[in-house]
Amino acid sequence: MIAIIAGTGSLPVEACHNLRKDGKDFFVVSLFPEDNQKQLEEATQGEAPVITQAFYKPGKVLSLLEEYGATKALLIGKVDKRNLLKKVKLDWLGVKLLASLLVKNDSAIMEKILQVLADRGIQVIKQDEVLGSLFVPPGVLTGTLNDSIKEDITFGIQTAQKLSQCDIGQTVVVKDKMVLAVEAIEGTDNCIKRGIELGQKGVIICKAARTDQNRKFDLPTLGPKSLEGIKKGEVSTIAWLSTHTFIAEKEKFIQQARDLGITLVSHD
Repeated sequence: MIAIIAGTGSLPVEACHNLRKDGKDFFVVSLFPEDNQKQLEEATQGEAPVITQAFYKPGKVLSLLEEYGATKALLIGKVDKRNLLKKVKLDWLGVKLLASLLVKNDSAIMEKILQVLADRGIQVIKQDEVLGSLFVPPGVLTGTLNDSIKEDITFGIQTAQKLSQCDIGQTVVVKDKMVLAVEAIEGTDNCIKRGIELGQKGVIICKAARTDQNRKFDLPTLGPKSLEGIKKGEVSTIAWLSTHTFIAEKEKFIQQARDLGITLVSHD
């Protein structure tokens, strides 16, 4: 039995579709029902339970996994770490987990969660085992490139890799080989917004993961939501590492980028 522990966004919904298609037994623990509960219920078609449980109650989430006989877990979807800065009442396991960490970066928190699950005999599945179809082979999906943009992409991808290696973020915004914005706890959307404010027109967005990224969590994602709020001319190009980035709702993403005049590049 597989437990989908679902954060926000469309990836948990995609995971439900794929597991149903493959005939797998699973259930869903929805951590943020206000974001995608309806979509999750539609994706499961009543064939798998969708249970709501607040993200800040990891002890109760663990109890649900044991109650439903989960032997495997898929951790998928975004859990905004800024929620930890709010006044949420963590349960005992949550308090214990955070207190045991020397640093509270994403990798440290997630590796601790993997350890807790492993101690209970629950194996965490690599995200690309279920969602590998969301990788896009290297190439230009829409738009055109020139030498200047190619150089900016190489510069931006290399910078994003270094940033992710420090476990700070996975996105950078560049222009004319200048770094305009880097992603930290505020998330990708706010990083892009800040980069556009500084660069004004024709900025390039680059997304990358660590070369040794643990594929059980936090693989980067792009999709239609990444383009929300962007006006025509503000962004020249979006580039990502082909083997490390999920593209959600690919056809819709490409069409929206085409409408905005944005070149999309899956980078080798």
